[in-house]
Order: sequence, then C-alpha cells, then structure tokens
Amino acid sequence: MGFLMATYTQLPGAMNLSFKRANDFSTAIDFDGTTLTGYTVTASMISLVTGSVVQAMSTSVTNAANGQVSVSLTDTQTGSLAAGTYGWQLDWTAPGSIQRTALSGTVEVFP
Repeated sequence: MGFLMATYTQLPGAMNLSFKRANDFSTAIDFDGTTLTGYTVTASMISLVTGSVVQAMSTSVTNAANGQVSVSLTDTQTGSLAAGTYGWQLDWTAPGSIQRTALSGTVEVFP
C-alpha cells in the first residue's frame, strides 16, 4: 500500500513591490478562487532593521466574491519615505476573527 505525500502550508505568498518616491502607488491583487466576503484587509510597510511599521498602506476589497484587493499609497506618503528597501505584508482577518498574513515581500523605494 502506497502513501500519498502532500504539502500544506500557511506561509504567506511572496510579492515584491517597487515605486518612485513622491508618486502615487497602487496595485490590484487577485486572490484567484478565494472569496473575501466578510474579510477585513490591512497592509503595511515594515523596517527590515527594526521590524516596526514604517507606513500603513490603504487597502480596499474591491470585489469580495472574486478575491480582489487594492493596495495604495498617496504621493505624500511615498514622498515621506527614504529611498531604500523595506518589507511589507498584507494581512486579512476572516469571519470568526481568523487572522493570517496572506502576502509579504520587499518594497524597493526609488529616489
């Protein structure tokens, strides 16, 4: 009798971002096949040195039934950041208060 080997992970997906300082930034994210009805979504940029939040990012569930989310920063927000590399993460809270980091990666801020 053979055994079926399977892998299950709850590690966040990887997505790197980049933008130029003092420019508006926005990206659409599609969690294909994941219904986000009733979810709340937050995102933030994080210092790779201290792990502290450097900048909260605006988030919006644009199509809950199809799992689509928008993440953005204004030109004022990006202008306040020093050029360099940061971390970022997108967290969601599912109905029943189940919290998970869904995406993470690096953010490259260009002068």
